[in-house]
Parts: sequence; structure tokens; C-alpha cells
Amino acid sequence: MVKTRVLVAFENECRIFQDAIADAIRILRPRVEVEAAELSVLASKVTGFDPHLVICSRPNTFEHNKPAWIELPPDPNRLAEICLDRQISQVANPALKELLRVVDETERLTRIKQYLGNC
Repeated sequence: MVKTRVLVAFENECRIFQDAIADAIRILRPRVEVEAAELSVLASKVTGFDPHLVICSRPNTFEHNKPAWIELPPDPNRLAEICLDRQISQVANPALKELLRVVDETERLTRIKQYLGNC
């Protein structure tokens, strides 16, 4: 069984926020493999680590899209965008509970579906 991989990436100024999210997922979802990275190495991490879910301050602009992507903009007045298996929703300031719900759903979908739609 393949472990679900989650990549958390934010601007260097938001490193504490990035690390807090990554650590919370590691602690609360120990079966999930989590890496944190600065935006400057996002492209190489997306390619090398090949995450199922990316939690990032930027939208997905990669040619090879991922099955799940959460865009958490640094501006709290902007809505976060959650894309999971081609389904897009927006939410204001998602709490950790909402991020964990997406982690869990990504994990569930990677177990039951042979192919996930890209975001």
C-alpha cells in the first residue's frame, strides 16, 4: 500500500505557519508522509516527492497536476481554494479540521481509485 504524500509549501515569511501545519498533520495523521518546503523549491519537490496533496500559498500552475491541492492565500480576506479529484470548493480561513478532512479524503481516494482526476 502506498503512503499518501502531503507537501506543505509557503513563503519564507510564513515558515512558522507552514511548519505548524506540517507538524500537525504528522502528529494527527502519522500514517501520512509529510514534507515541508519553501516556495523557491516547490517545483523540484512537486516533481521529486510526487505528493498526492499540496497545501500551498500559491495556486497550482504545474503542467503535471496533482490529485489534490489546497491554496491557502496569505491574505486572510481571500478565500482558500480546495481542489480534490477535480472538485473545487472555496472556504474562508479553513481551520486545521478542514485541512485534515482533505488529507483524509485524499488518502481514501488514493486507496480506492486507480486514477484520480487532476487539480
